[in-house]
Amino acid sequence: MSPVLHNTLNCPNCGKSLSDFPDLLPAVEQCPSCKRSMRVVIFPSFHRPVIKGATAETVMVEGEAACFYHARKRAQVPCDACGRFLCAVCDLEVNGRHLCPQCLETGSKNGRVQSLERGRFRWDQVILHLVLVPLVICGLLLPLTSLATLALVVWKWKSPPSLVSNTRLTLMLCAVFAMIEFVGSSVLWWLFVAGSRGY
Repeated sequence: MSPVLHNTLNCPNCGKSLSDFPDLLPAVEQCPSCKRSMRVVIFPSFHRPVIKGATAETVMVEGEAACFYHARKRAQVPCDACGRFLCAVCDLEVNGRHLCPQCLETGSKNGRVQSLERGRFRWDQVILHLVLVPLVICGLLLPLTSLATLALVVWKWKSPPSLVSNTRLTLMLCAVFAMIEFVGSSVLWWLFVAGSRGY
């Protein structure tokens, strides 16, 4: 894959390019062409090169090996699992092995390909519910559930984090809240027991 170095940013009104001077873009208040008012916010990824994916080459010579899935595309490599010829588009490299789409799907189903993740268990959500639900349902269980929460936070701290949210932050907040719950509920329990005994 080769990087394409030119990112472009166009006016949403007239379509003219605004990216001739990318360092000046944050100061732009109107389009130089159509004079429409605008505010430009540049994200760091704008300055990164765009990666262009591989494209499959067409078979040029009669008798040349063609892709099993695309009969008019030139074969690049054979599949390491089934031996089918693959073009650049169908070649899926996983852990240094070249696999076709069918073998990759089959390998992920029967467990032969271990590196593919289809999902992660959200322990942070379990721990969050363990902290909050007893507050609503039964406050008498707070000392036990807060201890269980702290134990789970320690146990699952190094688990793979979520790809969509800050798991560690959730775990830290749950641990702090569980400690507050444990101290508060323990004091209330002690006051309840002391009051019932007449101290």
